[in-house]
Order: sequence, then structure tokens, then C-alpha cells
Amino acid sequence: MSKKLFARFAATLLAALASLFIFSPAANAGVDDFEFESMHVDYALSLGEHNIPRLNVTETLVANFPETDQNRGIKRLIPDDYKGHGLNTQVTSVLDETGSFRDFTTESVDGFVQVISIHNDERFVHGRQTYVINYSQNWVVGNFGATDEFYWDVNGTGWAQSFGSVTATVTLAPELAKVLHTEGVSCYAGASGANEACGKLEVSASTARIDFAAKNLGPGETLTIDLPFKAGLINTGNVSQVSGTIDFALFWACGAVILVVLGWALFYRIQVIGGRGMRKFIPVQYQGPETPTLAAVAKVISSSRWKSALIVQAAVNGYVSIANAEAGVWNLSKTGKTPTESAQQQFLERLFRGGLESVDLGSEIDEVESIRIVNVFDDTSKYAEAEALAGGYFSHYAIKTAVRTWLVMLLATAGMLWTAISLDAVVDAGFIGVPIILGLIATFAHFVLLLTKRLPTQAGVDLAGYMDGLKTYIGMAEQSRLEFLQSPKGATREKGTLGQPEILHLYEQTLPWAILLGLEKEWTKVLATYYTENNQPTWLPVLAIQSFSLSGLDSAISQSLAVSSSSGSDGGGSAGGGGGGGGGGGV
Repeated sequence: MSKKLFARFAATLLAALASLFIFSPAANAGVDDFEFESMHVDYALSLGEHNIPRLNVTETLVANFPETDQNRGIKRLIPDDYKGHGLNTQVTSVLDETGSFRDFTTESVDGFVQVISIHNDERFVHGRQTYVINYSQNWVVGNFGATDEFYWDVNGTGWAQSFGSVTATVTLAPELAKVLHTEGVSCYAGASGANEACGKLEVSASTARIDFAAKNLGPGETLTIDLPFKAGLINTGNVSQVSGTIDFALFWACGAVILVVLGWALFYRIQVIGGRGMRKFIPVQYQGPETPTLAAVAKVISSSRWKSALIVQAAVNGYVSIANAEAGVWNLSKTGKTPTESAQQQFLERLFRGGLESVDLGSEIDEVESIRIVNVFDDTSKYAEAEALAGGYFSHYAIKTAVRTWLVMLLATAGMLWTAISLDAVVDAGFIGVPIILGLIATFAHFVLLLTKRLPTQAGVDLAGYMDGLKTYIGMAEQSRLEFLQSPKGATREKGTLGQPEILHLYEQTLPWAILLGLEKEWTKVLATYYTENNQPTWLPVLAIQSFSLSGLDSAISQSLAVSSSSGSDGGGSAGGGGGGGGGGGV
């Protein structure tokens, strides 16, 4: 190929590529590539029940579509909320220039009512087409301090098309015409935020009709109108308009009843279920109670730390040894010593069932082992609750009391809901949400307070007091603790010097109960001062006395129990600042 021929070929290729990129968009123009010849809107503003402003709207849009098969119709987005109120937009019809009905559909989309008007057979539309949209709205007047204003965007800023003209006519009901501040009527045209006056404004007070007009609005530009009224007549949804009514007073009275019942439930939980009214003098105790078992005590005092406490109790009694094998994994091993306590014997037999010599705890165990351990602790929990019930340490749940008082709360919630409906019919201020939310929260809290713990008995209250006495002992300073152990009140101990091994033994026996009370960190620090090179704990091999800690054991137990349930796949003055408006485009 000659250089001349190659040059011609290259030029032709470049021209073809240029025409492709330059003319392709025009050939494949989007559905928004058209313009509106005009838009005229007729607004009829009146007052409905409770002086709620009501607006009847007729929008006439004249579109100029291309003759190519580009568009099937238009889309109109009408805002459906204004200043915190839903407008209850109801689209009644879409007509053509002859008054014939056009096909259309509506749906709610992100705070707008979307109207799409296309032929049911989806054929294309060409040339000049007229769409007359009729709809109604409520709550279209807002309070702006000294005045109530119909501050409204006519076409809105959400259009990609230009408008040759946008005009609006507002017709007022007689009662509104009387309170209109005619000298304050204004309009603005342009992009959002523009404060230039619109091109044409005519006010006729005698006929209560106001005309507005703007020409040559580009995409994203709107005509905004503002009609100020004397405040007080129009219902703008301000709560002050119902604050002095009987319904308003009943609404809050019912709410107060709900809160009073909830407050009573809290008092009942503390005073009755908590056994405060049955409490006696609480003496200091230096060791755990002989009866019932540790797990049963946990049920009585509602402690969630009983699992790790039970394991440590078996360890300090010499039945198992505990080792922190690796990060997050704890190993329990049998020592060969036979338990003398039946409850600990049953627990360990279930834990080491099938001839096991050791058990691992932590997140690394498999699901089968996790389920087995869950069942061991579940069975132990059931036996402990049965033991506490049989021993008379607590009674039944306060079900009758809870239901009776909840019925009072339910009636108050129903009354609050009934008055809320009446109030919202007047001001639409969202009153109806208060009793629903308050009723649900109060009901949940009410039953949690009254039904998550059994009613106490004197034996149960005494046992809880005993554990409070032990908590006091654990919280003592070391010197005070030693003086207590040497005193006549220190259980049956005699005066004299306590040897270090004896103190260590006493302190180790207290450790499971400290764990049950959530005080294991404080107590292990006390124990660490008594462990020496020649006096190491046999139940828990430690690398260094200073690192002595059981904080990870409870976490390892929780992780072991979790494995079985966690398997599986992981106003005032600018264009575009009012209500109404919205936008639209082609489809």
C-alpha cells in the first residue's frame, strides 16, 4: 500500500471514529432529551376539618417530544411530605388536551408519589403532547413565626428539561382570603437559592385569585410562590393547638399511669423479689456456706459466674488440675482423687464421661464436644435449681402479680393510643407513635423486672445475706482480715498466730466463692502473696506468681459453649425553598 493510499485510509478511519463519538449520543438520545413548552398549575386552597389546609391541584404540562421513537410518556415526582407532615397525596386522574383519560400508575418512592403516564400498550409518543394531572394534598401551609405561609415550588428543581413558561394560579377559599397579607405575596424564579423576583405577579383581592408567571426556566430551575396569612386560623400542625384540650390531658395522664406501674414494678423487684424487706443483720463470713451446693447458691443470688467457680472449686479440692495450655485454651485433668461431695462427683463424672482423663475448654474445640459440654452445664443448672427449690431457698415466680399489673398498663396504653388518634386527627404531630413505643418498652421492662427472678423465702434471703457477709470479708484489708480470723467472732477459730500454709488453705477454699461473687481478680492478688517458690498451688500450675490469673477461664468456658451455636457461614425567600415542586422527566 502506497503512502498516499494509506493516508487516505487513515483519514477515512478517523472521520468514521469521530462521527461515531460525536453523533452517537444524538442518535441514541436518552428519554430525558426533550423539553416542555409550558407548565400551568391551578391551586385551589381551602380549609378542611379542624382547619387543616387542603389543596386541590391541576397541573397542565405540554411536552415536545422528538419524532423518533424515544419516549413513551412522562414521569412526575410529587413530594408527599412537608415540614414534618405527610401530605396524603391522592392522584385522581391524568388527562390529555381533549379531556380524555391517559393511562397512568402511581407508587411511593422515597418521600415522593411517582406518577408514570404511558400507554398500556407501551407505544411511543411523538411531537406535542399534553398531560393534565389532578391530585389533592393536605398540610400544605407551614408556620413561619409571625405568619402562616403557603410557600410552594410550582414545577420544582428535579427536572432535566427546560420550560418555556411556568405559570400558576392560586384560588383561595373566602375564609383564607380574609387573612391573606396581600402586600406580602411574592414569588421567585431560578435555581435553588435564587432570590430574584419572578417575572409576573398579579393579586386580585376581590376574587381571591393570585397569578404567577416565569419564562424560560432551564433544567433544575423552578418557580416558587409565597402567600403569607395571618397566623392562628390555619392549622399548621403545631402541638400548641391541642395542648389545652381534654384529649391532651388524658394522653399524658395515661402515660403517667404506665410509668407509675413500671416504677411500682421496680420497687417490687427490689423490696419483695429482692428480699430487702426480709433482710436481717449481715455478719462477716470467712468461708462459703456448707449448704446448699455452689451451683444452687448461684441460682439463689442470680450469679452467672458459677461455671468457672464450680471448676475451680473442684480444683482447690484436689479433684482436677487446671492448665492454661495455650492462648485461649484451658485444660482440665483428673488427679485420681475421688470426690466426697455427691454434687461434685456427679458434675465431674458427666464432665469426664467415657473414660476421659482431660477436657479442653476454648474456641478451638469442635462442635460435638461443645454440645457435650453445653449439656453437662445445662444438667448441672437444672439439678441446682431443683436443689434450691427443694431446700426452700426461693419460691414460685410472681406470675399472677405480673399479669394483673400488666393489665393496668395495657388499659393505660389503650387509652393513650385512643387519645393519640384523636390528637393526630387534629395536628398530625406523631402522637400515635408514643403509646406504641412506650407500651412495648414498658411491657418488656415490666416482665423482666417481675419474672426473671423467683420470689424469695426467708432461707433464701438469709443465704444471700451470708454471701454479702463473705463479700465484706473478701473486701477487707489484709490486716483486718487476719484479725478477724483470730477473733472469737471468726467462726469457731481460736485466738493465736495463723501459719502461712493454714492461711493459704483458707484463702484457696474461698477462691471459688470469690469467683461466684465476681471478685476473683482481687482474691487472686491476695493468694499470689502467699505463693512462694516452695509453696506453689498444686491445682493450677503457673509460670510465675505475678502472672497468677483466672480471668481467661470464664472466657474459655463461654467460647466452648458458643461453638455449638456459631457454626455456619460467616421559608422565606428563595426559589426552590418551599414545599411541593419535585421533578420528573421522560420515560
